[in-house]
Amino acid sequence: MLDVFKHSLSATDGLPPYTQARIIDLISNQLIKARPYPCLWVSVDAPGSWYFNEIKRLIKRRIPITILSVDRAPIDEIDFRPYASPSIMQGLENPSISHPFRIEDHSIKASALRVLRIMARLKTAHTAEITSLAGFSETHVRTLLKELKTNRLIEWKRIGKYDGWEIKNKGLRLVHLSWNIPKGVHFAAYRREFRYAGERHRRVARMWRAWLENAYRGIEIWESWTEVSVRYGIPDALAWGIYHGREMLFWLEVDSGHSSRKVMERNYRRRLYDAYLHAKEWGIQIVFCIMGPPWVVEEFRFCIPHLFPNLAMIGHDWREFGKLPVYEIGRWQEDLEGTQFRRMKRSEGKLSFDPKQYPAKPKEKRIKLPKPKSIKPRFRIESLDDDYDGYQGWAEREE
Repeated sequence: MLDVFKHSLSATDGLPPYTQARIIDLISNQLIKARPYPCLWVSVDAPGSWYFNEIKRLIKRRIPITILSVDRAPIDEIDFRPYASPSIMQGLENPSISHPFRIEDHSIKASALRVLRIMARLKTAHTAEITSLAGFSETHVRTLLKELKTNRLIEWKRIGKYDGWEIKNKGLRLVHLSWNIPKGVHFAAYRREFRYAGERHRRVARMWRAWLENAYRGIEIWESWTEVSVRYGIPDALAWGIYHGREMLFWLEVDSGHSSRKVMERNYRRRLYDAYLHAKEWGIQIVFCIMGPPWVVEEFRFCIPHLFPNLAMIGHDWREFGKLPVYEIGRWQEDLEGTQFRRMKRSEGKLSFDPKQYPAKPKEKRIKLPKPKSIKPRFRIESLDDDYDGYQGWAEREE
């Protein structure tokens, strides 16, 4: 008789595969302490094959584990890896693990819980960013945010120049409960975005899903994450979905242009190769996009070592939201000429007012104060020639 425990997860839980794999590891550690021969059955509800395969690759099999789709169930111990040993002990007490989360037991809607889960990863965010990652309409998201604020799960937060939202500890506890995270474990390092980025850099990355849906008609995005671990790289944003009947990944790198050309070439050569290995391993096509100022996009073409199969590379000006060049697998494409033309065309339009009636604000004269003199003590270094004649003089005196 096998001592089997079941853990269910969904690709729409708001967590990337790497984080889901860490939750499975934490549950395994808890079962090891509670039972002599535990087994874990992980049921994955996800479309396509990439999410399912990534979880299988990333988990650490400390105990016998089987990972199956939601419509399958393990038959015997052969389904578990490593091999599962039947438990000969009878009447064992249940381990102190929490029961599976049921949304019916909590006064929250599924759509509101999805928004709250996104907030748990982002910590602070603007409404437009939450709307993009959730895949809902902006009107619906605003309604959900007001409900969450009424329930004291989130609160207003000043982010840079504009108002945004911040999740409260009460909301974090509810989200952790919905993810079936064991109590008493440190999960913040796996939950949040891996790297901190500047405000504009972060905003472009979080708008990646909405950017794709505006640029490519007919695309279906299943899920999108920011600052997610994929193999040895951490894309600024990663979207996973289906386009033209094919499962695909859309990898985004945002570059503000503060790095030198040498650093850019070193970094992007490695990231392109990581993306190619990932596409080759799972047989999936990846669209690799670089966004930034125009000079960054122009320079990126010199960072491409060679063209990769199963990998399309595109570049776009980050000021032009909702536009992307048409990609082609195994090729590099950019649309800077079209972007510059559209911006020049908009600048030629006549303004509804005369800008000369608003004179430039005079600059205030700044009085430069003299620098205070240093109060550090000054020492005079005297010559040592009188007392020390070097090695030669010392040797002569010894003789």
